[in-house]
Amino acid sequence: MYEVTENLADRAYRFIKQEMQEGTLVPGVQLVNRKLASKIGVSVIPVREAIHRLVSEGLVEHVPGAGAFVRNPNREDLEELYVLRDALESCAAAEAARYITPHQLDDLDALLVEFYEIRELIRGRSDGHATPAQFHRWLDCEEAFHEIVIDASRNRLIAKVIREHRAVSTVFESQRNSSKLLTLELAEKTCDSKQQLLEALRAGDGPLAREVMSAQIQRGCRDVLAFLRQQERRS
Repeated sequence: MYEVTENLADRAYRFIKQEMQEGTLVPGVQLVNRKLASKIGVSVIPVREAIHRLVSEGLVEHVPGAGAFVRNPNREDLEELYVLRDALESCAAAEAARYITPHQLDDLDALLVEFYEIRELIRGRSDGHATPAQFHRWLDCEEAFHEIVIDASRNRLIAKVIREHRAVSTVFESQRNSSKLLTLELAEKTCDSKQQLLEALRAGDGPLAREVMSAQIQRGCRDVLAFLRQQERRS
């Protein structure tokens, strides 16, 4: 009986973690035992054990009297994730310059067109920053762009570590309610950087792809953390 319970708990753990990794369960969402048990096809006991394990790993936060929630990363968490992304995604970009396919380059081209379109929409606004809808679209494009580069590296270990830590999705999901972060200046710099990275990938220039990706992630870290500090001072 104990082994069966353990197997079901592992199954529940894997299901919940995959939902988090895929962005179905985003930061701040409550984990409701009965709903999850119904989706997974188990009783609430394995789900409770799985959630307890996720709490111990720091991926889920238990709030007394309220329940369990997918952890919303704080500034220190985000800084650590950016360091991880810089190390791994820069390497992935260098590898992608060797292995990226024409189809993947076309997909990146299409995303770059979307980035430019959003930039022009922001240019037309009087307040100088994106609307929430424009910002959500921008973040979706950002996440897709980085995922393609990671896949193009053909390095399963890099992809595994990035996805296990939800390094890409957590960083972008944590910004969803901060549309003022995306200014015209930031949009222009990002478009230029994405264009430069795409050219390096198309040319098969690994060192340049690594350099551009690293600079892009470091700039993103500085901008996001500075924005969060500014928000904290105002609150």
